[in-house]
Amino acid sequence: MTRTPLETTDMQEKKTRRAHAAARLVTAMAFALTSVAAMAQGIYPNRPIRVVVPYPAGGNTDIIARDVMRDLSVRLGQPVVIDNKPGANSILGTDLVAKAAPDGYTLLVVIGAYANNESLYRRLPYRAADLAPVSQLTRTSLVLVTASPGVRSVDDLVRAGREGGAPLSFASSGVGSAAHLLGERFARTTGMKGTMHVPYKGTADATTDLVSHRVGFMFDAISAMGPHIRQGKLTALAVTGQERSPLLPQVPSLKELGHPELATYAWAGVMAPAQTPAAIVDKLSTELAAVLKGAELRTKLAAISTEAVGGTPAELAAFIARETQVNGEVIRQLNLSLD
Repeated sequence: MTRTPLETTDMQEKKTRRAHAAARLVTAMAFALTSVAAMAQGIYPNRPIRVVVPYPAGGNTDIIARDVMRDLSVRLGQPVVIDNKPGANSILGTDLVAKAAPDGYTLLVVIGAYANNESLYRRLPYRAADLAPVSQLTRTSLVLVTASPGVRSVDDLVRAGREGGAPLSFASSGVGSAAHLLGERFARTTGMKGTMHVPYKGTADATTDLVSHRVGFMFDAISAMGPHIRQGKLTALAVTGQERSPLLPQVPSLKELGHPELATYAWAGVMAPAQTPAAIVDKLSTELAAVLKGAELRTKLAAISTEAVGGTPAELAAFIARETQVNGEVIRQLNLSLD
């Protein structure tokens, strides 16, 4: 059937209106999806956050994590729940977070072992690229202690290590631990010959033998060694931070004694699964920085000779890279492997 010019024009107008309506619908749907995504990002978090601590409850790492996350929960308006997952030198908990959904609702607290494990283990169940830095939390100065009679300074200890007939032993909480690697670096830097590392299952056992003169010296947290120092059972020779510790103001730092390369801290930081949206990582980093400026939290941390740090994801990434390089070199020189 032949259509009149008027009918043809009418049909064209209807097609045009339908095309315009379809275009408006597509635009509206795109806008709605964009708005939903933006709203979802803007209200993060809208449910509890799980923070995996790959160490037992009650230790320094756990205490620090709980204090920090309690204040973070207040700022975010959502529960922040600590989940202790100890095992395999922190590998168990780390792997759990590395494989978690990258949505900002599963985070990980790491310490020095995280960086050291890259060199201590040939086969890890995760890759470094599986985790993204969020923020450094804290750093804690260590103290060099001894119970050896007549050793009252670092010079005395070094002299004993150089001139003694038998190798001077030092204790740590285990092979590849921060105290072990620092003890090795200290011996090499100061020219102590033939030092012998004695690993223990934990600080308590190591301290018992140190006080009993079964081992020569040890590096450990000031909070752990403080009671023995105050009781006169141990002599504090130096602290490892850049400055003297307020808890041991009479004890010099290794830096001021001429060993700035030995300035070392135990530390803690927060990681997230890789591919976590940058907006979420940045929000967490910003909120943690605000938490770590809190006067009450800083006072709590100072009581265990710990400083609040904070910082950006990039700063934590650079810090971990340095830790991995410095301690990795010692691990390779000692040919250490835990697998």
